[in-house]
Amino acid sequence: VAIIEHKSIICPGYSAVLHIHAAAVEVQLKKLITLIDRKTGERTQEHPRFMKQDEVGIARFELSQAGQAICMETFKHFPQLGRFTLRDEGRTVAVGKVLRIVE
Repeated sequence: VAIIEHKSIICPGYSAVLHIHAAAVEVQLKKLITLIDRKTGERTQEHPRFMKQDEVGIARFELSQAGQAICMETFKHFPQLGRFTLRDEGRTVAVGKVLRIVE
């Protein structure tokens, strides 16, 4: 996930609308796994407490409604179904790639 534009920090518990191909569902950030350096691509901080604007990281999201399902693939296997955007209050907050799907 790459945070494009957000006024404050993003931490676990944050809710947004996930747009992936033609689907739009509400998701909640469950866990921040690591922060990544934009230039080198190396992991810089494990288990950060928050992310802010212009940071890149790996995060785990969960669908807000139980029993709901959406169609997605990992970016590695099918790039068109592996890209997503996060929107909040009508603005694009972040963009990202699906690295792994956990059921």
